[in-house]
Amino acid sequence: MKSTQTAGKKLELSKKNQIQLAAMTVFFVIAAFLVYKTTIVTRMVMPRVETAVKAQEGKYLKLESGDFLEQTFRYHSDELLCAGTKISLEESVLKDLVANQERRDLGVIHISILDGENQGEALMQGDYDVYLLEDGQNLLASFLGRQTGWEGKNLILTLRAEDLNPDIGLKVGISEKEIKGASLCVNAEPVSENINIITAGHQFLYWKQWFVFGAVMVYLLLAGTYFLLAVFRKKPEQVFLFTGTILAVLYLLLLPPLSVPDEEVHFKEAYYHLNRIMGKQQTEGTVFMDTEDFHGMQKFETTPSLCEYDRLKEAVFKKGREAGVTEVDRFDTQAPMVTYLPGMAGIFLGKAFGLNGVMVIVLGRICSILFYLFTMYWMIRLMPMGKGAAFIMAILPMTIQQCCSYSYDSVVIEIALLYLAVLFGLIYTSKPLTNRQVVLYAVFMVMLSICKGGTYMPLCLLTMLIPISRFKDKKQKWAFVGIMAFIAIAAFLSSTLSYVLYVAAPTEEQAANSYLAGEAYGAAGLLKEPLTFIYLSVRTLFLSGDGFLETMLGMQLGWLNIFVSRLVIYGLLLLMVLSLLRCEARENMEITLGQKIFYALVALMPLGMVLVSMFMSWTPKNSTEIAGIQGRYLLPALPVLLMLFPNKNIILKKDNTRAYMFLAVCLQCAAIYGILLSLERVL
Repeated sequence: MKSTQTAGKKLELSKKNQIQLAAMTVFFVIAAFLVYKTTIVTRMVMPRVETAVKAQEGKYLKLESGDFLEQTFRYHSDELLCAGTKISLEESVLKDLVANQERRDLGVIHISILDGENQGEALMQGDYDVYLLEDGQNLLASFLGRQTGWEGKNLILTLRAEDLNPDIGLKVGISEKEIKGASLCVNAEPVSENINIITAGHQFLYWKQWFVFGAVMVYLLLAGTYFLLAVFRKKPEQVFLFTGTILAVLYLLLLPPLSVPDEEVHFKEAYYHLNRIMGKQQTEGTVFMDTEDFHGMQKFETTPSLCEYDRLKEAVFKKGREAGVTEVDRFDTQAPMVTYLPGMAGIFLGKAFGLNGVMVIVLGRICSILFYLFTMYWMIRLMPMGKGAAFIMAILPMTIQQCCSYSYDSVVIEIALLYLAVLFGLIYTSKPLTNRQVVLYAVFMVMLSICKGGTYMPLCLLTMLIPISRFKDKKQKWAFVGIMAFIAIAAFLSSTLSYVLYVAAPTEEQAANSYLAGEAYGAAGLLKEPLTFIYLSVRTLFLSGDGFLETMLGMQLGWLNIFVSRLVIYGLLLLMVLSLLRCEARENMEITLGQKIFYALVALMPLGMVLVSMFMSWTPKNSTEIAGIQGRYLLPALPVLLMLFPNKNIILKKDNTRAYMFLAVCLQCAAIYGILLSLERVL
């Protein structure tokens, strides 16, 4: 036996522990070396395309043949490989023109970068045949080699359109914000707007620094989890506090602000509700945001790239706040204020401490992580069985992604899982109900009922499974069920009815501002064409059912552009199932066939409500599937679905739950590597 002295206590590692720890360390070192050589080194010489000034959504400057644009701007980095702008065009029109014009003489775009401090000397240039362009393409003028010494230099971007076919609808994006010290001239005439600017440099050493930090964190994750599970034999909820914290930090860094679906919308909503609490006047369609926080939000794209890690690094050491307030358009999510409380707390604290805009956003995410750690700890602790499966569920890639963001889905997921843990505790224990349990259950049931338009209210039907043995008699049980049903329905109607009416029959103003601009089916479409709904539902489940399961667990993260291996996802699912199988070495809860049938029906109900909601609000009338369904919407029903797997026919001799938990953490490390690889695809 090998011994070491730690905190006054003797820590003993068995020979088996020593061998396992040594093998894990050797494997990690080899894996880290291979990742560094195959992924990190190549990125250190990879051009970094960075949007210096983002284009404002839906606003463009249309180009006509002969137009000449001059955009001045100041470059902020030392190295410059290329610079330019992003264009937009009617791709379908372009394809038709290319097919019908043999010579393809559709025009040429000339772009160049001039030295604004040296009599307009041409630094780099590029020529683009229009017939080769794609919608959203970057038009870049490039140096032939590496160029340095450009920080703070005034540059001029010029763009000239020659012999341009007018049918293509070639446009350049208008910038989201005013560029300080910049000006735009169109055909020698000054205009008030600026066009978006794109620049590119190299990643160099800072990317190596990020890798070293990440590698240390991953090893700490693996070694710490191993010690807590195999050596100290800590409870699953205690292990989660350590494991969940490190995984959340890693996801926080790997997925920069706004890279989680609709996070910008939810950040604005959190800001809006905070303003309401603070008594600030604002209109329904806008939110008054500190200019510093607005500009901090503008620094990030929905598609994560390596340059955004640089921005995060710079923001840590930036002090002070920009004065002023900016009125920003908002989208009313119809979500209750309670779902934004963690983000609101972070924004409030960030502003109170005078942090810069980026750190305000990050602090809101940190508060969401703290709420995630608190709720998932109690979820695992309160779960009467399957604590290993609960642990794995809490560290699923999708769970952590949502809980590291401003998305109200994070709070909804956490409330739903905590509610089910409390409910399962009521079902699978025999002691009489206490007042504390009743109050706790009622609180979580109310919170669940007011979220997501009542999508998860069917989970409340599981109240009927609470055994009569927990009550004085049968009459008292059904009185309890009736009272809880009344409370749930009342909570739903009082807080969510307006959202349901909006989905079912949006006003003309709401429809005009929606994604579908009034082309969705609505409640009238559901009533008039029920067979269409049934057909599209069956077709959607047949074609995309496996995708819903995979995205529920986290195979596609971000805006469905960050990929995790299918083997990782199904491996995590298998480990959850194995953790729930009956075992001779531990006490097993009895789940009857009738209960399983009821669990199956209840688990399908949220899916049905999601199908109905998306059919009415998000599906165009010419669609061949129900649009807008995301796997994460079904995550709250996952514990109910997993209750189908424990059975009397498969009984394990040994309880390997701790091994399953550690393997789940190893699979999470593979998921992190998948995220790293995806960043290369979205540069």
